[in-house]
Formats: sequence, C-alpha cells, structure tokens
Amino acid sequence: LTNVTTSPRRKVQKLSGDDSGSMETNDYENGNNGILFENDTKAVIWGQQIKAVQGMLDFDFVCGRKEPSVVASTYPFTGDHKQKFYFGHKFSAIFEILIPAYKMMKDAFNAHPDASVLISFASLRSVFETVREALEYPQIRVIAIIAEGVPENQTRRLIKVANKRGVIIIGPATVGGIKPGCFKIGNTGGMMDNILSLKLYRPGSVAYVSRSGGMSNELNNIIAQNSDGVYQGIAIGGDRYPGSTFIDHLLQYEKDDRVKMMVMLGELGGDEEYKVVEALKEKRLTKPLVAWCIGTCADYITSEIQFGHAGASANAKSETASAKNLALKEAGAYVPRSFDDLGNEIAKVKFQLLCLGIQPSDDTSSR
Repeated sequence: LTNVTTSPRRKVQKLSGDDSGSMETNDYENGNNGILFENDTKAVIWGQQIKAVQGMLDFDFVCGRKEPSVVASTYPFTGDHKQKFYFGHKFSAIFEILIPAYKMMKDAFNAHPDASVLISFASLRSVFETVREALEYPQIRVIAIIAEGVPENQTRRLIKVANKRGVIIIGPATVGGIKPGCFKIGNTGGMMDNILSLKLYRPGSVAYVSRSGGMSNELNNIIAQNSDGVYQGIAIGGDRYPGSTFIDHLLQYEKDDRVKMMVMLGELGGDEEYKVVEALKEKRLTKPLVAWCIGTCADYITSEIQFGHAGASANAKSETASAKNLALKEAGAYVPRSFDDLGNEIAKVKFQLLCLGIQPSDDTSSR
C-alpha cells in the first residue's frame, strides 16, 4: 500500500467584514503528527456531562488503558470541585476516582498540560466563545463540537483560527469519533453492551468517516459483522461547514499502514464527496474505499426537500446522492447498489485483501 505525503487544501469563502482573505485548511497532520488519538490521549470536557464521562471511563477500562482519558471538566456556572466516577473493578471491588471540575477553562488546561483534546458540550449559543478560548492553548490538538445549529459565520471563523493553530475540529453537529482500543469522544459507540458486542475495545483494520453521528454507530455494526472491525471512525458532523472533511480523514487513513480498507458514508448536499473523487482519480487514495451517499430517495421527490442535517439539501443535480455515487464509482470506489448492500461490499473487499495476503488485525479480548 502506497503512502501519500500530500494533502489537499480547502477554500472557504471570505468572511463578511474580514480583510484577511479566504480561509485555507492546514495539512491534517500539522501539529498532530497525523494521529488524532492514541491509548494515552487525555481530554478535558466542557459541560456537566456525567454520563458521557462515565461512558468514556468504562470504555477506557475495557480497552486496557492504564489511566482515564478524562482528566478534568470545566463549566463556568459552578465553582471548583471534584466529581466522583468509577474506573474499572477487580474481583468485587469497584474503584472510585475523583476528577476535578474547574470554573475557569484556563485553570483546567494549566493544571493538566497533558490534555490535548477538548470535547465541548456547550450549546449553540455559547460554543463559539468556548472553542475560541480553547484555541488559545497550544497543547490542544483536537476539538470536538457536539452542538448542532452553530451559526455558520461563527463556525467558519473557528475553522480559520483552528487552521492557523494546527488544530483539528470535529463537528459541529457530531457525536464525535472513536478509535477502538484507544479513545472515544463522549457518547460515541453507544452503551457498553454495544461496545463489547462490536468489539470496539480493540482495533480492527477498517477506518471510516461519516457525515452523520447516528449513522456512525450503524457503520460500527456493519463493519464489525463483515470485517475484522473498526480501526477508527469519525463523524465529521451534519452542519454545512464541518471543521474537518471527508478527504482530510481519508488521506490520513491512506498514510496509516494499520488501515487496510476505508469506508465513507456521505449524503446528498454539498460537494465534499467530489474532493474524494478527485483524490481517487489522482491516485492520492490507493487503498480500497467502500463509499455510499445516502439520500437517493430524494430523486423521487418532485419538490426541494431539507433532510435532517443543515447540509443535507441538494441545490443542484451534482449535489444529489445518486450523482455522487456514480462519480465515486467511476473514480474507482467500491459503491454498492444500495445502503442495504454496504455490508456485502465491505465483505467482498475484505475477501479480496485476504486473497492478496493482507492479514486482518489479531482478535484480542477485553478486560
């Protein structure tokens, strides 16, 4: 499999009243060494999200992490205090840990310089100020914005600043992402029974990127049933301007030798999928890519329709799901006949890889 050393750059329109010109994305690996998460990645949580934090800690334990992935939380509407959580068990004993909660974000980052990820559960009304402040801290490498409906002008301003800082933004309007055996963002992956049944506690060799956060869990299920499992999965978010795009993540998967196959789940609306088409034609993506764009039913609706996501609206024929699927297939992607056949397509590619002598990941057990 060929390593690729180039990355595309994405133009974003000039902001109203901004004289600094158009925005351009930094290379995906700028400041990140090309890797978003490892098994020692640590995060700060913005907001009082006790269930999400406990879910992350439970995931850490079944993955065999030595230390919790959450080192602190921050919330401006409370005083400094400590919150009790559970991190693993041995025999009949359940281990309790105390995670500090800070009123000021600066106190959280100053006290925990090893935290490189911010997971923001701030509302659409306050997320801009929250993320803008976090971007001032050089230790931050990844920011996940969970909120949906963030004003587009604010999102584009955040993307511009993040590009300058070499920070990867996941979202807005996302559930986040997961790297089995290493780290998960918030509620990604669902409940523990789901994580165990899909073997998300250990890495597979299939990496995916999706628009939809809800559909990302469906991808976890499909990939687990038809391959050796998920290596990494990212939901870039359903808003019109995602902080990172399909091609950003796919090019990183291309460079990672541990990824043997890639899966992309796009949708109608926008043109981000065509950047993947260009990369396939230019041979910047050489690993097998199974791709499908959902929303083909819109072809049978005579009037314009807005689907669930802010970006899920086709304003031109080229933005329809059918047009994107055709373009992807012509460029060399493995495109199923329908979403129902996505699993079969993944299984077919897996069989081809096995015939070429490419071995899947070892199946290891959880704790």
